[in-house]
Amino acid sequence: MSSDILHSGHTPDGGSSPQSKAPPVSKPKFWNDPKKRSLLFQVLLLTALGFVFYTIIQNTLTNLEQRGMTTGFDFLTHEAGFGIAMSLIDYSEASSYGMTFVVGLLNTILIAVMGIIAATILGFILGVARLSDNWLIAKFSALYIEIFRNIPLLLQIFFWYYAVLRTLPTPRQSLEFFGSFLNNRGLIVPAPVPEDGFGLVIIGFFAAIMASWLIARWARKRQELTGQQFPVFLTGIGLIVGVPLLLFLFSGMPLGLDHPELKGFNFKGGITVIPELMALWLALSIYTASFIAETVRAGILAVSHGQTEAATALGMSKAKTLRLIVI
Repeated sequence: MSSDILHSGHTPDGGSSPQSKAPPVSKPKFWNDPKKRSLLFQVLLLTALGFVFYTIIQNTLTNLEQRGMTTGFDFLTHEAGFGIAMSLIDYSEASSYGMTFVVGLLNTILIAVMGIIAATILGFILGVARLSDNWLIAKFSALYIEIFRNIPLLLQIFFWYYAVLRTLPTPRQSLEFFGSFLNNRGLIVPAPVPEDGFGLVIIGFFAAIMASWLIARWARKRQELTGQQFPVFLTGIGLIVGVPLLLFLFSGMPLGLDHPELKGFNFKGGITVIPELMALWLALSIYTASFIAETVRAGILAVSHGQTEAATALGMSKAKTLRLIVI
């Protein structure tokens, strides 16, 4: 009996002997393997999408060729044949299409920078004003935010252009102030013309900015060591304004002005800010400022009240608490 058990590969308790081997596990078929099946479906889907896009592109190219329309970027070197109302670089109707893209890009960068600066300043002031203790200021800020934030931007652009700027008088009846003229053609201001020696004023301006930064660092370290404050803001303003002004006066005021003059039906000379630019700048700045104001208000409210209470306990004024602690 023992020999039968040994030959059969089973132990007396019904288990398998160490010498016995488990039967080989058969690999699943290709269509039963989830990983391989999903990979196959993805390949088939990509192939179908590639065929669809290939068909669309081929049909488009065939239709364009039948109508005599060429593809590619060769048109960028062709003459545009039309003018642009405002250009930061030299441009004429004889310029290429590529140059029109450059002009449009520069104009976009210009309006973006102008809008960012104006919207940031206005939005910051409104955000702080909405939390003011003055009821009138706080309500005016809230009213501004609720109105301009909920009016579509495109509608605001139309309002400033058609309802405000296009209703201004003609060039012959322009509104004149400080040598500038405002009419339905835009805002015409005198153009600065730098003369010899003006470069010294520019160098002085940047030197004053660097000096203000160094003074601010020194004042911060001095306050950490001694606790004494230094009027960094007023000193910086004095340097940035005073140094270039003194250099400008001592160098003989090397800056001329090209004053605009009415000749015929329009002004010649000066710098013209066209109504389209003014409307776009006003609408973008006023609209975006309402969102920035809410962000500023939320940031101020997020500051722990313990910070402001501690500043009040130390005898700091509300202006200093707002400037040094909250902001």
